[in-house]
Amino acid sequence: MTATPSLVLRGGESVLRFAGGPVTLHRTDKEHHIPLAAISFVHAEGRSVAIVLTASGTNEPTIYRVTDVSEAGALAFADAVTAALPAAPAPDGAALVTTSPLRAAPEPARARRWTVAAAVGVPLVALDVLIALRAPRGEYALVFWLAVLFAGVGGLLARSAGREAYRQWYLPRHGITVVGRFTHHTNHRKVYRYTDVDGVEHDYATSSGPDEIELAHDPRDPTRVIRPDTPYGRVMGVVATLVGAAMAAGCLTAVVALVTVAVRGG
Repeated sequence: MTATPSLVLRGGESVLRFAGGPVTLHRTDKEHHIPLAAISFVHAEGRSVAIVLTASGTNEPTIYRVTDVSEAGALAFADAVTAALPAAPAPDGAALVTTSPLRAAPEPARARRWTVAAAVGVPLVALDVLIALRAPRGEYALVFWLAVLFAGVGGLLARSAGREAYRQWYLPRHGITVVGRFTHHTNHRKVYRYTDVDGVEHDYATSSGPDEIELAHDPRDPTRVIRPDTPYGRVMGVVATLVGAAMAAGCLTAVVALVTVAVRGG
Protein backbone atom coordinates (compact mmCIF):
# COMPACT_ATOMS: atom_id res chain seq x y z
CA MET A 1 0.00 0.00 0.00
CA THR A 2 1.31 3.46 -0.89
CA ALA A 3 1.35 5.92 1.99
CA THR A 4 -0.49 9.22 1.54
CA PRO A 5 1.96 12.15 1.59
CA SER A 6 1.54 14.94 4.12
CA LEU A 7 1.44 18.04 1.93
CA VAL A 8 1.60 21.71 2.87
CA LEU A 9 1.01 24.64 0.50
CA ARG A 10 1.82 28.18 1.65
CA GLY A 11 0.59 31.16 -0.33
CA GLY A 12 0.75 34.58 1.27
CA GLU A 13 -1.11 34.32 4.59
CA SER A 14 -2.97 31.13 3.61
CA VAL A 15 -1.87 27.56 4.31
CA LEU A 16 -3.36 24.40 2.79
CA ARG A 17 -2.69 21.01 4.42
CA PHE A 18 -3.58 17.49 3.36
CA ALA A 19 -2.46 14.23 4.99
CA GLY A 20 -5.06 11.78 3.73
CA GLY A 21 -7.99 13.14 5.75
CA PRO A 22 -9.88 16.42 5.50
CA VAL A 23 -8.17 19.31 3.75
CA THR A 24 -7.49 22.22 6.11
CA LEU A 25 -7.25 25.82 4.94
CA HIS A 26 -5.66 28.17 7.45
CA ARG A 27 -6.35 31.89 7.03
CA THR A 28 -5.22 34.75 9.27
CA ASP A 29 -8.48 34.81 11.24
CA LYS A 30 -10.04 31.37 10.72
CA GLU A 31 -9.39 27.78 9.69
CA HIS A 32 -11.63 25.73 7.40
CA HIS A 33 -11.85 21.92 7.71
CA ILE A 34 -13.00 20.53 4.36
CA PRO A 35 -13.99 16.83 4.30
CA LEU A 36 -13.08 14.95 1.12
CA ALA A 37 -16.76 14.16 0.54
CA ALA A 38 -17.41 17.90 0.25
CA ILE A 39 -14.98 18.37 -2.64
CA SER A 40 -16.08 18.17 -6.25
CA PHE A 41 -12.59 18.61 -7.72
CA VAL A 42 -9.26 20.37 -7.16
CA HIS A 43 -7.82 22.52 -9.92
CA ALA A 44 -4.17 23.56 -10.09
CA GLU A 45 -3.14 26.22 -12.57
CA GLY A 46 0.33 27.70 -12.41
CA ARG A 47 0.90 28.93 -8.88
CA SER A 48 -2.76 28.75 -7.90
CA VAL A 49 -4.91 26.00 -6.40
CA ALA A 50 -8.71 26.05 -6.29
CA ILE A 51 -10.76 23.65 -4.19
CA VAL A 52 -14.27 23.49 -5.65
CA LEU A 53 -17.00 22.10 -3.42
CA THR A 54 -20.02 20.16 -4.55
CA ALA A 55 -23.27 22.09 -4.88
CA SER A 56 -26.89 21.04 -5.08
CA GLY A 57 -29.44 22.35 -7.55
CA THR A 58 -28.64 25.66 -9.18
CA ASN A 59 -26.49 26.97 -6.35
CA GLU A 60 -23.04 28.23 -7.25
CA PRO A 61 -20.32 25.99 -5.79
CA THR A 62 -18.13 27.37 -3.03
CA ILE A 63 -14.50 27.77 -4.10
CA TYR A 64 -11.48 28.08 -1.82
CA ARG A 65 -8.53 29.49 -3.69
CA VAL A 66 -4.89 29.89 -2.62
CA THR A 67 -2.42 31.75 -4.85
CA ASP A 68 1.32 32.39 -4.95
CA VAL A 69 2.20 28.79 -4.09
CA SER A 70 4.84 26.49 -5.54
CA GLU A 71 3.80 25.37 -9.02
CA ALA A 72 5.13 21.84 -8.50
CA GLY A 73 3.56 21.75 -5.03
CA ALA A 74 0.21 22.85 -6.46
CA LEU A 75 0.18 19.99 -8.97
CA ALA A 76 1.21 17.44 -6.33
CA PHE A 77 -1.45 18.74 -3.94
CA ALA A 78 -4.20 18.59 -6.57
CA ASP A 79 -3.19 15.07 -7.65
CA ALA A 80 -3.03 13.77 -4.08
CA VAL A 81 -6.43 15.17 -3.06
CA THR A 82 -8.06 14.07 -6.34
CA ALA A 83 -6.80 10.51 -5.86
CA ALA A 84 -8.33 10.43 -2.36
CA LEU A 85 -11.80 11.77 -3.30
CA PRO A 86 -14.67 9.34 -2.66
CA ALA A 87 -16.60 7.86 -5.54
CA ALA A 88 -19.88 9.30 -4.22
CA PRO A 89 -19.37 12.83 -2.86
CA ALA A 90 -21.95 14.66 -0.75
CA PRO A 91 -24.51 16.72 -2.71
CA ASP A 92 -23.87 19.94 -0.74
CA GLY A 93 -20.21 20.30 0.19
CA ALA A 94 -20.54 23.68 1.88
CA ALA A 95 -22.76 22.15 4.57
CA LEU A 96 -19.97 19.79 5.59
CA VAL A 97 -17.26 22.42 6.00
CA THR A 98 -16.53 23.49 9.57
CA THR A 99 -14.84 26.79 10.34
CA SER A 100 -12.89 27.57 13.51
CA PRO A 101 -12.11 31.19 14.45
CA LEU A 102 -8.53 32.07 15.18
CA ARG A 103 -7.15 34.88 17.26
CA ALA A 104 -5.61 37.16 14.67
CA ALA A 105 -2.24 38.71 15.48
CA PRO A 106 -2.37 42.52 15.64
CA GLU A 107 -1.21 44.36 12.56
CA PRO A 108 2.30 45.77 12.90
CA ALA A 109 2.29 49.44 13.84
CA ARG A 110 4.57 50.58 11.02
CA ALA A 111 4.05 54.28 11.64
CA ARG A 112 4.89 53.85 15.30
CA ARG A 113 8.07 51.95 14.47
CA TRP A 114 9.21 54.76 12.18
CA THR A 115 8.44 57.31 14.87
CA VAL A 116 10.49 55.40 17.43
CA ALA A 117 13.35 54.98 14.93
CA ALA A 118 13.39 58.73 14.27
CA ALA A 119 13.15 59.55 17.97
CA VAL A 120 16.21 57.39 18.66
CA GLY A 121 18.20 57.97 15.47
CA VAL A 122 18.09 61.79 15.32
CA PRO A 123 19.53 62.32 18.84
CA LEU A 124 22.23 59.72 18.18
CA VAL A 125 23.32 61.47 15.00
CA ALA A 126 23.35 64.80 16.84
CA LEU A 127 25.52 63.35 19.62
CA ASP A 128 27.91 61.83 17.09
CA VAL A 129 28.29 65.22 15.37
CA LEU A 130 28.98 66.80 18.75
CA ILE A 131 31.66 64.21 19.50
CA ALA A 132 33.24 64.59 16.06
CA LEU A 133 33.48 68.39 16.48
CA ARG A 134 34.50 68.71 20.12
CA ALA A 135 36.22 65.47 21.19
CA PRO A 136 40.05 65.59 21.33
CA ARG A 137 40.38 62.67 18.91
CA GLY A 138 38.38 62.14 15.72
CA GLU A 139 38.11 58.37 16.14
CA TYR A 140 35.90 58.93 19.16
CA ALA A 141 33.03 59.44 16.72
CA LEU A 142 33.56 55.88 15.39
CA VAL A 143 33.93 54.46 18.89
CA PHE A 144 30.60 56.10 19.75
CA TRP A 145 28.77 54.12 17.06
CA LEU A 146 30.50 50.88 18.05
CA ALA A 147 29.41 51.43 21.65
CA VAL A 148 25.85 52.16 20.54
CA LEU A 149 25.82 49.05 18.34
CA PHE A 150 27.03 46.71 21.08
CA ALA A 151 24.68 48.33 23.59
CA GLY A 152 21.81 47.56 21.22
CA VAL A 153 22.96 43.97 20.74
CA GLY A 154 23.26 43.50 24.50
CA GLY A 155 19.84 45.03 25.05
CA LEU A 156 18.22 42.76 22.46
CA LEU A 157 19.93 39.71 23.97
CA ALA A 158 18.77 40.66 27.47
CA ARG A 159 15.22 41.31 26.24
CA SER A 160 14.92 38.09 24.22
CA ALA A 161 16.60 35.81 26.75
CA GLY A 162 14.88 37.51 29.66
CA ARG A 163 11.44 37.14 28.12
CA GLU A 164 12.06 33.45 27.43
CA ALA A 165 13.47 32.90 30.94
CA TYR A 166 10.40 34.54 32.46
CA ARG A 167 8.03 32.45 30.37
CA GLN A 168 9.94 29.29 31.30
CA TRP A 169 9.36 30.14 34.95
CA TYR A 170 5.82 31.54 34.73
CA LEU A 171 3.89 29.46 32.17
CA PRO A 172 4.52 25.94 33.58
CA ARG A 173 3.33 27.26 36.99
CA HIS A 174 0.47 29.55 36.07
CA GLY A 175 -0.40 28.63 32.46
CA ILE A 176 -2.17 25.68 30.87
CA THR A 177 -0.14 22.67 29.79
CA VAL A 178 -1.40 20.74 26.76
CA VAL A 179 -0.07 18.08 24.42
CA GLY A 180 1.20 19.16 21.01
CA ARG A 181 1.13 16.55 18.26
CA PHE A 182 3.51 16.54 15.31
CA THR A 183 1.86 17.47 12.00
CA HIS A 184 4.56 18.24 9.42
CA HIS A 185 8.03 19.56 8.68
CA THR A 186 8.74 23.05 7.34
CA ASN A 187 12.08 24.81 6.81
CA HIS A 188 13.96 22.08 8.71
CA ARG A 189 11.68 22.48 11.72
CA LYS A 190 9.01 20.24 13.20
CA VAL A 191 5.54 21.75 13.53
CA TYR A 192 3.22 20.62 16.33
CA ARG A 193 -0.48 21.40 16.68
CA TYR A 194 -2.18 22.05 20.02
CA THR A 195 -5.69 23.07 21.03
CA ASP A 196 -6.52 25.71 23.65
CA VAL A 197 -9.43 25.56 26.10
CA ASP A 198 -11.69 27.36 23.60
CA GLY A 199 -11.13 24.63 21.01
CA VAL A 200 -8.96 26.82 18.76
CA GLU A 201 -5.97 25.09 17.19
CA HIS A 202 -2.49 26.64 17.03
CA ASP A 203 0.88 25.62 15.62
CA TYR A 204 4.21 25.53 17.43
CA ALA A 205 7.52 25.03 15.59
CA THR A 206 10.71 23.66 17.11
CA SER A 207 13.93 22.12 15.84
CA SER A 208 13.37 18.61 17.17
CA GLY A 209 11.17 16.44 19.35
CA PRO A 210 9.14 13.22 19.50
CA ASP A 211 5.68 12.80 18.00
CA GLU A 212 4.08 14.38 21.10
CA ILE A 213 5.46 17.11 23.33
CA GLU A 214 4.16 19.10 26.30
CA LEU A 215 3.48 22.78 25.69
CA ALA A 216 2.55 25.42 28.28
CA HIS A 217 0.57 28.45 27.11
CA ASP A 218 -0.84 31.61 28.63
CA PRO A 219 -4.64 31.23 29.14
CA ARG A 220 -5.09 34.91 28.19
CA ASP A 221 -3.11 34.49 24.96
CA PRO A 222 -2.74 30.86 23.82
CA THR A 223 -0.25 31.92 21.12
CA ARG A 224 2.21 32.79 23.91
CA VAL A 225 3.55 29.28 24.35
CA ILE A 226 6.76 27.53 25.38
CA ARG A 227 8.06 24.01 25.50
CA PRO A 228 9.16 23.60 29.13
CA ASP A 229 12.96 23.46 29.27
CA THR A 230 15.28 21.42 31.48
CA PRO A 231 16.68 22.99 34.69
CA TYR A 232 20.01 23.46 32.92
CA GLY A 233 18.31 25.23 30.01
CA ARG A 234 16.47 27.57 32.39
CA VAL A 235 19.71 28.44 34.19
CA MET A 236 21.45 29.17 30.88
CA GLY A 237 18.56 31.45 29.91
CA VAL A 238 19.12 33.50 33.07
CA VAL A 239 22.86 33.60 32.38
CA ALA A 240 22.26 34.87 28.82
CA THR A 241 19.96 37.58 30.22
CA LEU A 242 22.63 38.76 32.66
CA VAL A 243 25.33 38.74 29.96
CA GLY A 244 23.17 40.84 27.66
CA ALA A 245 22.29 43.28 30.45
CA ALA A 246 25.98 43.65 31.46
CA MET A 247 26.99 44.18 27.84
CA ALA A 248 24.34 46.87 27.34
CA ALA A 249 25.20 48.63 30.62
CA GLY A 250 28.94 48.68 29.90
CA CYS A 251 28.50 50.06 26.39
CA LEU A 252 26.01 52.70 27.56
CA THR A 253 28.56 53.78 30.15
CA ALA A 254 31.09 54.21 27.35
CA VAL A 255 28.58 56.29 25.37
CA VAL A 256 28.00 58.58 28.36
CA ALA A 257 31.75 58.94 28.86
CA LEU A 258 32.28 59.93 25.21
CA VAL A 259 29.49 62.48 25.31
CA THR A 260 30.86 63.89 28.57
CA VAL A 261 34.32 64.34 27.02
CA ALA A 262 32.77 66.10 24.02
CA VAL A 263 30.67 68.45 26.17
CA ARG A 264 33.71 69.40 28.20
CA GLY A 265 35.65 69.96 25.02
CA GLY A 266 38.32 67.39 25.77
